Amino acid sequence: MSYGLTFDNVRTINRPTPERLPWGTITPCTNVPQYSLYRLELTPGAAQPLHLHTCRASRVFVETGAVVLRRLDPDANEIVGTVRAGQIVSLRDLEAHAFSSAGGAVLYMFGPRSEGPCRLVPVQSHHAAAEAMARFNGSRLPNVGASTTDVRQKYWGRIETILDGDVAGKRIFVNKGCQSSLEFHVEKHETYFIHSGLLRLGLRVGRAENRSIVLGAGDSYDVRPGVMHMRMALEDTVIIEVSTRDQDADSFIVEDGQSYTHIDAKPAAAE
Repeated sequence: MSYGLTFDNVRTINRPTPERLPWGTITPCTNVPQYSLYRLELTPGAAQPLHLHTCRASRVFVETGAVVLRRLDPDANEIVGTVRAGQIVSLRDLEAHAFSSAGGAVLYMFGPRSEGPCRLVPVQSHHAAAEAMARFNGSRLPNVGASTTDVRQKYWGRIETILDGDVAGKRIFVNKGCQSSLEFHVEKHETYFIHSGLLRLGLRVGRAENRSIVLGAGDSYDVRPGVMHMRMALEDTVIIEVSTRDQDADSFIVEDGQSYTHIDAKPAAAE
């Protein structure tokens, strides 16, 4: 439990570094033991080779663009389909798969925490992957993506569920100039990754001391249980959230975002 923490204990902003690969980049968005979140950016026209990854079963969400998903079934038959922006698709443990995008795309991959970094183990050459992509260009492929669930319109924006289980995932949109309530969780660990926009994250720590940090695109922040926090959008902001199991009964409202003004004891910190 994290009650009584000072601002110095919770002020750290993560700035993950993308790893460049022939087909684009992969970014580890957080480094906590409870779960994993990776951001994949596909270069227009490039293709991943069929590969396994050492993470356990994952849920993939397409934030922007449209992707072609190639995968091998248990009998090594190739199955091909498209996943569009705003849709999700599940991957089995050690399922050979590959993504490509003619126009480029950004995907987020959610899963349990693995023992080490998530490794991509190719089972196909880059040349063969490029040939496969060329073969499917212009083809009418079936849509294999599914919609997000539990979409909730809020007075400050919108929240939708990507994954609901021991590991949970959400897409949160906060309108510019709007804010959520100040809340805390007793059990839930969560991480915010800023896909786009600019967010002021209000915190209440120590002896009821109000502080803030500012998160921009590409930043992430790990919210520990017990830390009071609220989201205030300085621009239209898209947050990708990954967490442990999410339960309404574990969300405790401290201040109502429709009437509360978060005034810092000191100016907001942007590290």
